[in-house]
Amino acid sequence: MNGIKMSGLVWLLLCVPFFGAAQSSDTLRADTVNYFTRGDISKQVFQVETIEVRPDCRCTGVCNCDGTAADDGRSRFSATDEVLEQNGRISLIKRGNFAFEPVLNGMNSDRLNLTIDGMKIFAACTDKMDPVTAYVETNNLESFAVHSGASGGEFGSTIAGSIDMQTNGARLRPNTPISGEVGAGYNSAALGYTALFSLNHSGKRYAVAASGVYRKSNNYRAGGGEIIPFSQFEKWNGSLSGLYLLGDRNLLRADIIVDDAYDIGYPALPMDVAYAKARIYGLTHRHTMREGALKTVETKVYANTVEHVMDDTKRPDVFMHMDMPGWTKTYGAFVKANIRSGNHTAMVKVDGYLSNALAEMTMYPQDDAPMFMLTWPDVDKQSLGIYVEDQWNVSEKDLFKMGARFETLANTVQNQFGVEQATVFNQDLSGTDRRWMPTANLTYQRRLGDAFRAWVTAGYTERAPSVTEQYAFYIFNSYDGYDYIGQVNLDNERSLQGDIGMETTFGKFNVRGTAFYYRMYDYILGITHPEISPMTHGANGVKMFDNIDGANMVGASLQLGYKMESGWQVSTRSSYTHGSDLAGKPLPLIPAFKNDAKLRYDFKHNFVQMEIHSALKQERVDELYGELPTPGYALLNLRGGTFFEWGENRLSLNAGLENVLDKKYTEHLDWGGIPRPGRNIYVNVSFDF
Repeated sequence: MNGIKMSGLVWLLLCVPFFGAAQSSDTLRADTVNYFTRGDISKQVFQVETIEVRPDCRCTGVCNCDGTAADDGRSRFSATDEVLEQNGRISLIKRGNFAFEPVLNGMNSDRLNLTIDGMKIFAACTDKMDPVTAYVETNNLESFAVHSGASGGEFGSTIAGSIDMQTNGARLRPNTPISGEVGAGYNSAALGYTALFSLNHSGKRYAVAASGVYRKSNNYRAGGGEIIPFSQFEKWNGSLSGLYLLGDRNLLRADIIVDDAYDIGYPALPMDVAYAKARIYGLTHRHTMREGALKTVETKVYANTVEHVMDDTKRPDVFMHMDMPGWTKTYGAFVKANIRSGNHTAMVKVDGYLSNALAEMTMYPQDDAPMFMLTWPDVDKQSLGIYVEDQWNVSEKDLFKMGARFETLANTVQNQFGVEQATVFNQDLSGTDRRWMPTANLTYQRRLGDAFRAWVTAGYTERAPSVTEQYAFYIFNSYDGYDYIGQVNLDNERSLQGDIGMETTFGKFNVRGTAFYYRMYDYILGITHPEISPMTHGANGVKMFDNIDGANMVGASLQLGYKMESGWQVSTRSSYTHGSDLAGKPLPLIPAFKNDAKLRYDFKHNFVQMEIHSALKQERVDELYGELPTPGYALLNLRGGTFFEWGENRLSLNAGLENVLDKKYTEHLDWGGIPRPGRNIYVNVSFDF
């Protein structure tokens, strides 16, 4: 990639936080340690829904743990996508038993930002086998911050919103020099097992942490006993984090994540994955001001690479063998300043990144020479954006929050072969495609005491087309059986959106309800072109991405909970999404109505829990996309656990029986109608020290 054009930006982002940030030799203060180890999620901000991955107490200094959530013992052993489903607005597209694609507010990963500690990272698979969530593990995650709609503008231009995966990192805990955990888990449906560890070493001014996870899963068994072939996978993930206090107001933190997965089966797709590898690096500096309106300045520089290689050598009756590797590289930086003055709490963030996406396909026909093409033609993306928000506390009851983003994006195809192959469709990729994406949102919240709050948000967003939508060259979609071709001159997709919500607690009863509406313009969708011949053997035809007039997306979620003094808790969460074009025809891959109900009993160091997970049938389908109606289902799950403590050490044992009745079922977003796992017994053991 040509990074010269952005070099000035990178130097600016590196230097800004050091202006006037002289180091101090003051002694380390407890509240400084607390500030740097708790993270910077503002849990009182209404647009952000936080999913705690590790709900155990991690406070030091002056914080407390009164709000610590109940844990069912699975989080540290679960994949990231399983934890994400705890949010009522998130669904998952399943193509195998590995790396499910998140869907937020009924919209897939093309319309949302997925970041790790605010770092941009882009998947390397043209078939979306490797969403960003696949490259980080839950034992290295503190939480997911889910920003809906325009409120996700801090992390880039978006329609659906943003999901930021916030890692644990090294933690300063001077009174606990060594801490960590080891654990192992087993599940019967796939004869799979998981091993994990984490370790944190802390001094007075430094800390070092390491973590690792190994997972291996065989072909899983669906309800009724059917073995699902090509659903196996194997992977390991490791992370290393270090931080150092430069005086009492400057912190330096470095993070490395390494993720390798091998022999990954995808039963809903015609190809599997030989391997997928990610290398993620981040360096953060944070300065806390002594006085004045400017409170903190955080600077981060980062880099990451992803390599993904599809493989069909283990599939029977392959018509023609193909090699399909893909690569992405991203280099970025941002500076974020937090400001507080009077009744205003503001944030200004300047960010930029350089990314490159390259994907190849080589076909090996029998008795003929190999054929080569670029499915992603070596595309450079250069982005520069600024995001500003201000929270104005008008009174104890009323507040406004305003946010705005402006981003510029320049796309350039670097490979001349890619430029030339696009001329087949009369597309000129030789120049630079430049775009501007504005985002704005305004929220009003009304609070009545500590027990009730309600809010309403209005916003406008734009997003640029994805690399696939703009530059794809005969990328096969196994769901509808069409080859897809990009269109470089697509217009930005635009959206007017509204969001309302309320949250209340009275006595032991709590309620949270939200609803959203998106009116999208120039909606990007694949349109059939019968005059173009497909490249893939047996394909139904060719579709080219194009802008249609518009689309509507509306949805709601409701959470209810009741907690009794006797140790019993009952909760339920329901969600519904409805998507259609302007003619009222259904949009593809819209999740069905879902409901999750839980009954839990805690006693001493033990808990038992019963769950009913259900979905209604989905009959609103896009037949042109190959969708078929899916029936409803209801599942029964049972879980329990206990732990033993001595001193600072804890031994935990958790077990469960999922899909007790061995129901054979599929969710509407599961590609190919591949059934999900049947009856599954799992056991997890962990030791914290």
